[in-house]
Amino acid sequence: MRIKFLSFIASFFMVSFVITSCLDDDNNIEYSPDATIHAFALDTAGLGNYKFTIDQQKGLIYNEDSLPVHADTIIDKILIKTLTTASGVVTMKDQNDQDSIINMSDSIDLRNPLEVKVWSTEALAGISPDQVKKYTITVRVHKHDPDSLRWDYAGTMQDEITDKQKTIEFKNNFLTYSKVGEHLKVYQSNSLSNWTANGVETEGDLTDVLPNSIIPLTEIILATANNKVYESTDGINWVVSNKFSGEVNTFISKLPIENDTKITYIKTEDEKRYIYSMLESALVETKIEETDKRFPVDNISYTTFSKGKKHQNIIVGKHEPAIEIDINNKKVPVTVTWGYDGTTWAELGATTAIAYCPAFDNPNIIYYNDLFYIFGEKLESIYVSNNEGVAWKKANKKVAFLNHDWSESNITESTKENPEFRGRKNYSVVQDVKENFIYILFSKEDGITFTEEVEKEEETRATEPKDRGPYRHDSEVWSARLNQLWFDLDPQRAGQ
Repeated sequence: MRIKFLSFIASFFMVSFVITSCLDDDNNIEYSPDATIHAFALDTAGLGNYKFTIDQQKGLIYNEDSLPVHADTIIDKILIKTLTTASGVVTMKDQNDQDSIINMSDSIDLRNPLEVKVWSTEALAGISPDQVKKYTITVRVHKHDPDSLRWDYAGTMQDEITDKQKTIEFKNNFLTYSKVGEHLKVYQSNSLSNWTANGVETEGDLTDVLPNSIIPLTEIILATANNKVYESTDGINWVVSNKFSGEVNTFISKLPIENDTKITYIKTEDEKRYIYSMLESALVETKIEETDKRFPVDNISYTTFSKGKKHQNIIVGKHEPAIEIDINNKKVPVTVTWGYDGTTWAELGATTAIAYCPAFDNPNIIYYNDLFYIFGEKLESIYVSNNEGVAWKKANKKVAFLNHDWSESNITESTKENPEFRGRKNYSVVQDVKENFIYILFSKEDGITFTEEVEKEEETRATEPKDRGPYRHDSEVWSARLNQLWFDLDPQRAGQ
């Protein structure tokens, strides 16, 4: 950039002071000591408006809201739109390491912090050379895309966990249940690391079967298996619950109601299925209604969100028979979501070709960053809804599972350095609402395969299926968090 030489300006001010002084020796003239920058702005029109903070005490100028990822390709040659002082002159070092006046009509490189000086008129005239203030201009740029899901390896579990699993949080502990051989075991941790294992003790047959649903309450845990309800106060020792009668198939939701919690579940009576509810404080059964034929019957996952001052549930699960829609003259099985407001159950999910969610084996639904997400066995895709689970679409590539680029090389093992999630079947999901983490706990698996669509070698947009694998991985825990939520917890991270 072109910079005017400071020496010329300084000479001008010195002459001006001499002339002024000679004209009136009797007047006490106070020259402005103001050598501060009062306003600063960059020409970020292509990026939006970004306010810059001026810390006069520390001599720092910076933007609190970081510029988007890859903005360094813009700020390497950017114009200073505003640079206001009371009466001073602003300089920076030129190529010869000399202080020279900034020419705002030329672009400047702000990829690295830039030190500038503000010279008061007294300093320029040589009367008070100390009236010079230094500032460091720093343009913060996101090192991570705020809209992307950031994955981190969180640790290992016991490699004896090789089967399906379920995980809950109870009294600040995480409990993971999985069968090892013919027996059910529970693994406990308060930090999703340093797990301890125990065999499940029960008076019934819970010792050799994984529960099909588990609900943690304040003081007890409830689980269903073989149409019975079991309860436990520690997650290890279980008894058949006397609070439930008849054939209880599965728990379907848990909902905060004022100062209480309402649980709902499905019972079979006279070969029909009914939805029941029970308040945690009373533990008395209440029949709600007979289930609709499109209501999920098993592998149910629920999530809770707030609407106004009330909480609501949304659930997904396995349908029998499968619910299908016509897409391009082909029958496609879909997921239908159901909502519960504490009083009424209602079908929510769209079954149109432009807003449907495909059917998943063992689906998981979560409420995260004010959106709903669904994914399922094999972890090949994530679907998202922004309108209470009614209409769905495939999430963009920024919100996706970790995967290996098989076009460059095949792998036989997924590791924390080179991870691949697709094809995995045995895992469980828990959320840390306070820290905005999603945790996925994986059982050890071998012989994992999956199929992905790849572009054909011909110069067309057509794709073809490609089989990948087999590969293996150890028992492990991964965490995911949206970068923006990470920044919200600590804004300083935005520039990391």
